Amino acid sequence: MLAPAVDPEFRRLYIRDAIQGMVPHTLVAVLSSHLQQHGVDPATVLPAEALKPGAHHLGRMPAEAFCQWLLRAAERLNDPLLGLHLGQHIQPAHLGALGYVLLACDSLGAALLRIQRYHRLLNDINPIQHHVEDGCMVLQWGVSRGRPGALFDETGITAIVQFARVLIGQAMPVRGVDFVNPPPGPASQAQFHAYFGASVRWNQPVTRLLIPMALLQTRLHQPDPVLRGLLEAQVDAALAHLPEPGDLVELTRRVVRQLAPHGMPELDRVAAELQLSPRVLYRRLAERGHRFRSLRDGALKELAELHLSDLRLTLAEVSELLGYTEQSAFSRAFRRWSGVSPMQWRRQGQGAT
Repeated sequence: MLAPAVDPEFRRLYIRDAIQGMVPHTLVAVLSSHLQQHGVDPATVLPAEALKPGAHHLGRMPAEAFCQWLLRAAERLNDPLLGLHLGQHIQPAHLGALGYVLLACDSLGAALLRIQRYHRLLNDINPIQHHVEDGCMVLQWGVSRGRPGALFDETGITAIVQFARVLIGQAMPVRGVDFVNPPPGPASQAQFHAYFGASVRWNQPVTRLLIPMALLQTRLHQPDPVLRGLLEAQVDAALAHLPEPGDLVELTRRVVRQLAPHGMPELDRVAAELQLSPRVLYRRLAERGHRFRSLRDGALKELAELHLSDLRLTLAEVSELLGYTEQSAFSRAFRRWSGVSPMQWRRQGQGAT
């Protein structure tokens, strides 16, 4: 994708790949809050479906959509360093149960290792790895599954450092920061150096953060092994429900849900999002015992039931969220999937409740 702006500070943000994966929907709330704090109506940047309650599957949303909204927000705010600024506003509490697991850890090292262990709950694009190098713990991710772009990577690294500062209640000096993305201008680079207090490099093989080993023993303010154990059981359960990386069947379902608000997700559109030819996608699904249309209908049925369970949404709004321009067409499709009309399904659900 090419940047619409001539300014090279913005152009570098558009040097990225279309990616597959999911991120927590709470990140949209953080972005929305950031826009409001800077006098921008979120509705002028984020699509209506992103701001509606229950608009995303099980509290998660496509990472590609979030990356696109980051680009829009940066342009709207005229802020090419949005990643650096937004990352400083993401708090552990925004991560739900995982955030409270981090707060209940004994030490900074234990908390950082849990970020690596549970990274797929934060994003399942490129896996976060860790190793020890020159007296530092290194957290890093590469580009094996695509480059989400400067805004995403800079938000992520900044958020990890911000988490650490919140956890230990003080500044956390780091040894160095690397990004795979192109560098900003000299003045912008100075802002990165000022925030991280260390050497920052761009155009590197991986995105990584180097943390001195001595800092890992820093005790946290409110360690609570009992609470941590209870919350980790919830986090482990959530992790177990995520598809394995590279699961083509689940990736297909995700893309169907992502495309649904924009019209019926046909085979060629879904294949294009997965960077496959329609013939290859059809064959690979068949090898796994699935037909594309049945898989698509199942994903749409699941998405429809999720929206119908939110009684604040009218049937017309649910129809729109599934990409139907006419409510009657959605009703016919839902009856074919479920054997009952959307209204009957909703009444049955209310009765069960």
